[in-house]
Amino acid sequence: MEKRKLERIEQYIFDLFHQEGINKLLTTHIFASAVESSNADLVRAFEDLEKRWRLLVRYTEEGDDWIHLTPEGMNYAGLSNTEELEQPHVLPHPPKSST
Repeated sequence: MEKRKLERIEQYIFDLFHQEGINKLLTTHIFASAVESSNADLVRAFEDLEKRWRLLVRYTEEGDDWIHLTPEGMNYAGLSNTEELEQPHVLPHPPKSST
């Protein structure tokens, strides 16, 4: 994937979290709102943000697929009221270099 396209999609994801004012979203909500990006491109962005930058965690809970920002991801998205936001209960994937 082209680097600039990936960066635009990643920024869109953070903008969506900022607009919603929360740090946890269903992936279906992100897929539905991103009409200019394919689901495959969004998944590539999720993986990059999770595995390379460790700014979010993607997990399944009771059959629903969630994206949850890490504390660093919340800062990047401009979400400052961390005590009011839900904290993730899962750990991010280890960086690629550790495997």
